[in-house]
Amino acid sequence: MTKRHREESAIRPFRLAENHLAVPGIIGVRSPSSLSFGKRVHVLLGPDAGFPEAYPLAEWKRDVALVDARTIPPELRKQADIRLPDEERTGLEVYLWEMAELNAEFAPDTRELESLTLDQLARLTSLDAQTRHFLESHGQAYWLAGYTRHSDTLWVHRVGGAAPFKSWVNRADAVREDEAPGRPGWLSQEAWSDLWRVRWADRVLRALSGGEVTEAALLLAHSHQGRQNLIPDDIAQAGADAAARMAEGSADEVELPFHGPARRVRLPGFTMTVWELQPLDIKPGQPAPSHETQVPAEDAWVLVKDLG
Repeated sequence: MTKRHREESAIRPFRLAENHLAVPGIIGVRSPSSLSFGKRVHVLLGPDAGFPEAYPLAEWKRDVALVDARTIPPELRKQADIRLPDEERTGLEVYLWEMAELNAEFAPDTRELESLTLDQLARLTSLDAQTRHFLESHGQAYWLAGYTRHSDTLWVHRVGGAAPFKSWVNRADAVREDEAPGRPGWLSQEAWSDLWRVRWADRVLRALSGGEVTEAALLLAHSHQGRQNLIPDDIAQAGADAAARMAEGSADEVELPFHGPARRVRLPGFTMTVWELQPLDIKPGQPAPSHETQVPAEDAWVLVKDLG
């Protein structure tokens, strides 16, 4: 990445070189291969949108540990050998500058800089077992979240820190939908049900974690797609402009680059049962500690060309 490219990227949004709209940290049209529990392609907005996705939760039987590394005190980060992407980028840029000073014909490979540019926008960092143990032993909280297809169980745990907790939910458990406007007439019952299913995991994860853990963050942590080609162009800017109109709340239909119009759909809130012990560990007749949690209503955006 040249100096001009870096300066331009700092001013203009950039997108992944994909055949669908993906502006990291701003907007992303979900990749069909990443969708869990349904097939309804939809649009994400916000800081976890537009990143690489892989291995939908419906195929999982594991979890990942996540933390916002910027909340960890610098000295503790150093001891844990956690480097922020900003720090790694500064070190790499200094190295490339020094090499160029020593050899005028030096041609640096700047692909790693592009990867760090993407990492700088990601909210959460995945942790290995050793780092998890270190943070926990020093009173630093992190998140542990995952899904197993064998028991249809989704979980979010807050490990360590001042207020640890564990929570599990099961897709097979019935939920109570709140009173809300029903299915819009322009959306088929099949599409409505599919959208509800495909948005279930992300909505539940955010409700259990106070908005910290999202499905997109889990998919990014589990992604192994390697380096990405980043493009700061008019398409990325148009995507960012569309995201701003969608978030503003005044428009019910917005034109997206690559995809055409996207339409707003209001999904009702619902109440779910949250188990405080792993459901498979509860013996017959044993009290099963649980509580109910409210998942708020929210807007989703679907592509008009895919409506049925």
